[in-house]
Amino acid sequence: MKNIINKARNYKFNTLAYVDIEDMSDAEVILNNEDDLFIARYSDEKIHLDWAAESKADFLSGLQQVIGVLKEKSDKKIYTEFVPENFVIDLEKLGFEIESEYIDFWNNDLINLTTRDDKSLSIRKIEKEEYNISGEITRACEGYSRGFCGESNQWIKDWNESENSWIFVGEISGEIVGVCCIRLYGFDSEKGTVLWIRELAVHPKHQSQGIGYKLINYAMKFGKKNGAKRSFLACDAENHNAIKLYEKFGFQCKDERGQINMVTKTVI
Repeated sequence: MKNIINKARNYKFNTLAYVDIEDMSDAEVILNNEDDLFIARYSDEKIHLDWAAESKADFLSGLQQVIGVLKEKSDKKIYTEFVPENFVIDLEKLGFEIESEYIDFWNNDLINLTTRDDKSLSIRKIEKEEYNISGEITRACEGYSRGFCGESNQWIKDWNESENSWIFVGEISGEIVGVCCIRLYGFDSEKGTVLWIRELAVHPKHQSQGIGYKLINYAMKFGKKNGAKRSFLACDAENHNAIKLYEKFGFQCKDERGQINMVTKTVI
C-alpha cells in the first residue's frame, strides 16, 4: 500500500497528501492505472474514497467505474475529501452533495494576542483514564457542525500520546464538560512555530456557558508559553457560532474556498 500511496502523490490531483500509511491498513485498491487511482476504506457508516488523477476527465471517468464496482460490494454512501471547486458540479450530477467545507483560519501574531488569566473553569491535561469520557463528549457533538461525527476513544488516545500533541479537559465540579486537542509544529519555520487547534468540543448540555472560549484561551496561553508565534485551525464555512468565537482570538480566513468534502445523497 505504501507504494500505491506514493504513486498517487505524483498525480496532479490527489486526496492522499495528508493520509498516514497506518490509516490505510484495511484499504482496498478499486482502480489503478496510468490515469487515475481509487482506494476505498470501509466503515459502518460509509465508504471513504481516496483518489488521484491526472485530469478532471480522468477522475470522472474513473469515478463512474468505481461507483459501479462499489455497488456490488456495499450499500453505503460514498464519501470523499479535497474535491477541487471546479469538480463540484460534475460530482453533483453523479449524485453527490457537499457534506462540509473546512476553511483555514490563521492568527499570525500570537505574540501580541492578549489572553486572560481565567480560573473560573478548571482546565488541565487529560489523564489516561479519561480517554473514553473525552471521546464520548466529542461524539455527543455530532451534527453540531457539518460533517462532524466526533472521535473514537482510540483517536483520543493516539492524539494525546503523539509527539508535541496535547488534550486539555475542562471540568465543572469534577465532571469533564469540554475538550481541546492541540499540536505544536513548524519548529524550524522562519515564520515561527505553529499552534494547531485541531478540535474543540463542549458537551451539548454545557454549551453557551463560555466553556469553549475558556478552552481556546487556555490553549493559546499554552502555545505562547511554549514558543508558538502563530496559530491555525480549520472550521466548516457554515459553523457561524464557532467562527465568531475564533475571530475573538484574532483568527482570520482568506477569501477563498476551503477543503470541500462530498458524499452521495443516498446509498449507492
